[in-house]
Amino acid sequence: MKKNAYLLIAFLVAVCVSSCKNQDDIYMEFVKKGGYVYPEMTNDLKAFRGYKRVKLVWKAPKDPSVTSAKVYWNNKAEVKEINYASFTGNKIEIIIDKLEERSYTFELINFDSKGNQSMPTEITVSPYAENWLLTHAERTVVSAEIVGSSAEVVMSFGTDEMIATRFRYIDKNGDIVELDETMDVNNNKVSFPDAATGRRFQFSSSYCPTDGLDTIWNDWIRSPTAIAGLLDCKSWNVTVTDGQIWSSSFMPSEVVDGIINRDNRWVSAQGALAAVFPKIMVIDAQKDSYYINKVSLYQDQFTYNRRFANSVEMYWGNVPFDPNAGGDYANSPGFADAIAKGNWLSTTFWFGTATWTRTWSEMQNFQYFAIVWKNSRSGSGWIDLWEIEFYGYDADAE
Repeated sequence: MKKNAYLLIAFLVAVCVSSCKNQDDIYMEFVKKGGYVYPEMTNDLKAFRGYKRVKLVWKAPKDPSVTSAKVYWNNKAEVKEINYASFTGNKIEIIIDKLEERSYTFELINFDSKGNQSMPTEITVSPYAENWLLTHAERTVVSAEIVGSSAEVVMSFGTDEMIATRFRYIDKNGDIVELDETMDVNNNKVSFPDAATGRRFQFSSSYCPTDGLDTIWNDWIRSPTAIAGLLDCKSWNVTVTDGQIWSSSFMPSEVVDGIINRDNRWVSAQGALAAVFPKIMVIDAQKDSYYINKVSLYQDQFTYNRRFANSVEMYWGNVPFDPNAGGDYANSPGFADAIAKGNWLSTTFWFGTATWTRTWSEMQNFQYFAIVWKNSRSGSGWIDLWEIEFYGYDADAE
């Protein structure tokens, strides 16, 4: 009986030993002799975003066994191999470009010469491109007009993450000039030497995130209006209320002849008609393509007590004005339909006002302009106007 028991125990031990041996064989297939070797992993990994690209920066490995690395992205569909022998210093920097404007997760793994790999290091970053640029406001044009021999341009101030604004324009020779000077974010004025009147200019601003690698330029934008300047009005037609011409030597047409002196002026009637008010001057630009933002009236430039105009009203529009509309002029055709109806401009001239200028915040498109004199500082009822200047541009000339 005891013998049988010993035999049974011996058999079970043999089976157990055989079973354990088989399990060890299976286990050893998945266990590297001496255990796994993990090279030094990537340390202090940083990512900097750029225009459709990313810069990755990390510390050079101190482990002398580390010889290479791989950077994976797009779920490991894309890979960039790195040979550490190609780098010097204690930092590694690489650029990954041709990226889309979306989020990417980069995984970096170090390798030693035997192919052992480190634990992975990951970082997520989003490059920027046109969609990011669309979220940033561009400057707007406040004014652009000829002053002396140059165009003086005023823009709105810079916006969020804007770096600078560049300009190009057409000069008096018809050539396109790209200005060397750029406008930084804290400035809003720039000058275009020898710029042509009546031509539009172009501008483009650049932007960059605070931590960005690259500056992106907007596409060129055409200014909404042309550069304003003194218009040549010699061909314009000027009429006044019947009888309001003192002499054939001082005709209404002389107020738009471009000459500012005593010999080229209009003087209203003397005698019985001198006391007739309102006196109305109507100017016809002969076509409807003019855009105007400033008008200047010149009285006697030397003798203050010959500056007679007083309580002047101005109207402008695209329906002809009647210079003989009389006291109820405001309700007559043209005046009643004027662009300026409801917000017409008025002023009171004094003896000391040699030149009076009115500027509009926006360009006004009109063909007809009327000046209404309500009374005079002269006891004789005279009006003495040397010149009237219009500033703007002719859209047909662009």
